[in-house]
Amino acid sequence: MRSNLNNAIRFKYHQLAQGVRFGYHQARNLVKLDLGQRLTSPTLVANTLDQDDVKIAKSELKNRDHWFRADDVTVYEKTFADWNQSSYVFAFMGARVALSASIYALNLKPGDEVIIPGYTCVVVLNSFRFAGIKAVFGDIELDTYGLAAECVENLVTPKTKAILLHHLYGLVCRDYEQLLSIAQKHHLSVIEDCAMSTGAVFKDRKIGNYGDIAIYSSEQTKVFTTIQGGLAVTNRKDLADRLKGFYSQAAYPQEGYIDKLLHTVFINYFSFKHPHRWWREELVQILHEGKTLRSTTREEEQGVKPAHYGCRMPAPVARIGINQLRKIDAYNQTRRETSQNWDTWCRRNGYQQPFVVPDSTPVFLRYPVLVEPENKRDTRWAHVSPGVTPGVWFVSNIHPVAGELKSCPRANTAVRRCINFPTLLF
Repeated sequence: MRSNLNNAIRFKYHQLAQGVRFGYHQARNLVKLDLGQRLTSPTLVANTLDQDDVKIAKSELKNRDHWFRADDVTVYEKTFADWNQSSYVFAFMGARVALSASIYALNLKPGDEVIIPGYTCVVVLNSFRFAGIKAVFGDIELDTYGLAAECVENLVTPKTKAILLHHLYGLVCRDYEQLLSIAQKHHLSVIEDCAMSTGAVFKDRKIGNYGDIAIYSSEQTKVFTTIQGGLAVTNRKDLADRLKGFYSQAAYPQEGYIDKLLHTVFINYFSFKHPHRWWREELVQILHEGKTLRSTTREEEQGVKPAHYGCRMPAPVARIGINQLRKIDAYNQTRRETSQNWDTWCRRNGYQQPFVVPDSTPVFLRYPVLVEPENKRDTRWAHVSPGVTPGVWFVSNIHPVAGELKSCPRANTAVRRCINFPTLLF
C-alpha cells in the first residue's frame, strides 16, 4: 500500500515538474517572439514527414489486425524496385539488417575479410562483427568522403572477399568506377552502402545498381523515413534467392516495437517539422512520454546485438514507406536547389565545395563542409550566421563510438573538421 502511494506521489510530482518546465520554456519563447528572434531553426531529422504520414501512423495504431499482412510489404518492395531501377528488393527493419542479409547472400564466412571505409557508423561494423567477418579499414578521400581507391589495392589479401563502398551525404563516391574495377580485378564482391544517397544517379542509372548488392536506409535522419527501416537490393537472381532465404527466416518485430515506431512518426513530425514546433515539440513529448524509438541502442554502440535485431518489415511501416516514395523525388530536387545556396556560402567564406562526380546527380541529404576543428567542436557560430544548426556526422571513425584509426589520416581529418548543413530548410 505504502509503495503504491509513493509511486502515485512520484508520478504527480513528475507531472507537476513537466508542467512547470513547459510553462517556463514557452514564456521564454514568447519573449523571443516579442524581440523578433527566431524560435526554430532547420532540423536534420524527419524532414520528409508530413501530415499525410502522421495520418497513416494514427490509422495504423487504431487498426492493428493487419500489422503482419505481407501484401503491403510486397507493394512497397515493388514500388522501390521500379523507382530504383532494380530487379529484387527485400524490406527489413533497418539498413543494418539489410547489410546482415547481404553478408549472408554473398556467402561470407567467419574469418573472411571485407574492406570498409574508416569513416562509417558502428552499426555497419557490427553487421560484420556479428557474422564473424573481419573488417579491414581503408582511408577515404576528402572530395566526397568515399573509400579511396588507391588505399584499397594495398589492403587486398587472399582472405579479402568483398569491398563495401559508400556514398555519403547524398554524393556519389568519387572513386566509384575505380573501386568497381579493383573488385573485378581481384574477384571481390561489392556491397554498396547507399543509406545516405538514395536516389543519387551515376551515368543515368541510380547508384546501388553497379555493385553486386546494395543497402538503403529509411531511418529518421535519411533521405526518406519510416523511422526505422532498410532495404537490400540486387540485380542478380542467385543473390536474390539467398536474400529470400534470409528474409524468410526473419521474424516480424514485436507489437510493442511497432507501436513505438508509429508513435515516433507523429512525435518527430511535431518535434522537427511542424511550423509551430517551438511549442508543440515539448507538449507532444509530454503527452507521449516513453514512446520514442531510439535509432541506435546503447547495446549496439557497445557492439552487442540487440534482442530486436534481424527483423523484416511489417505492413504499417511499409505503408509509410510507400507514401514517402511518392514524395522522394520532389524532396531530393529541393535538396539540390538548396545546395546551390550553400555553394555560394562556401565561396563567400573561403570553404571548399563538395565535389560532384562528372555524370552524376547527387541528392545532398546534407551539405558537407570542412571547417576549422574549433568550429566543429563548437557549432554555435552557425546559429547566428548562416542561421542553422549544423550536423556533426561523424564524431569518430566508427560513429558515435570514440576512437581513432591511425591508418586512416584523411578520415581522421574529416572527423575533426567535417560538418554538414541541412538542405531541407523548414
